[in-house]
Amino acid sequence: MVSPLSLSKKVCVIGAGPSGLVAARELRKEGHNVVVLEQRYDVGGQWLYEPNVESEDPLGMDTWKRKQMHSHIYRVPEPFRNEVVVVVGNSLSGQDISMELMEVAKEVHLSAKSLNITEGLSKVISKHENLHLHPQIETLQEDGRVVFVDGSWLIADTILHCTGYSYTFPFLDTKGMVAVDDDRVGPLYEHTFPPALAPSLSFVGIPRKIIGFPFFEAQAKWIAQLLSGKRTLPSREEMMDSIEEFYRSRDAAAIPKHYTHDIGDFEYCDRYGDHIGFPHLEEWRKQLCLSALVNADANLEAYRDSWEDHELLQEALQSPHFTQLGAEDLTF
Repeated sequence: MVSPLSLSKKVCVIGAGPSGLVAARELRKEGHNVVVLEQRYDVGGQWLYEPNVESEDPLGMDTWKRKQMHSHIYRVPEPFRNEVVVVVGNSLSGQDISMELMEVAKEVHLSAKSLNITEGLSKVISKHENLHLHPQIETLQEDGRVVFVDGSWLIADTILHCTGYSYTFPFLDTKGMVAVDDDRVGPLYEHTFPPALAPSLSFVGIPRKIIGFPFFEAQAKWIAQLLSGKRTLPSREEMMDSIEEFYRSRDAAAIPKHYTHDIGDFEYCDRYGDHIGFPHLEEWRKQLCLSALVNADANLEAYRDSWEDHELLQEALQSPHFTQLGAEDLTF
């Protein structure tokens, strides 16, 4: 719903990553007074590159006495030269890091939940003798032994965890009205608004497996217009009904709670934008995303150098996102 009223609020944005920055921009455009809180020295969030980080991350695994770290502090492969490295997780970061490590490490052992892998990853493993695939880890032992669930084992120098990220809000006390349960943040209407506290409290950037930046912008615009009184949310009861129906649909599709916020649906992103009249994702953007995924599945090691989607790229360069830039900004 749209209202002619326009109110100015004092708003605190926590986090100066992509979600926080676009939220601050849209809030200011709507006339709100905005303060942004950021724990690091500069803006950017996960996109803020720091070349020098701590070398180890114990991750609470006391039985493992050797080196281990999470992929979020991985920077370059050179520190792992001539090592035996176990990479836990074979999603995007696990695959990318494994392919970098195999150029310098003695051996790279990729531990995955499923041994049903893509054609692209299978090609890489068959091509490189020092890259190996294993099932999940069963135990870690003090002598450096890594034992897998199939009974196989090896002695490793380093374990590198490419296991994704979890949601946590240690600074936020909602008296139980918003909780994180197995990576389900909820209850949240449209992955954004807790019915009991909206629109005073909202979350930007929770969904995964989407084209992130346009979606975050749509979230930010909706929040800003709600706070200014231009739009209103459904009733608390209606929002809870919508959330419960969403949960039932995920259960019926046998999607684990852990993947509540994995969207993977262009149509949902477009429907979300309809709440505020936000433009639908351009067809070239959708096709470029799908093209990258398909090419990676088929040819993981070389898909970034493929020009099979050159026509889509040229179409993208004609969009307003790029035509406002100078020629010097478009050198590839």
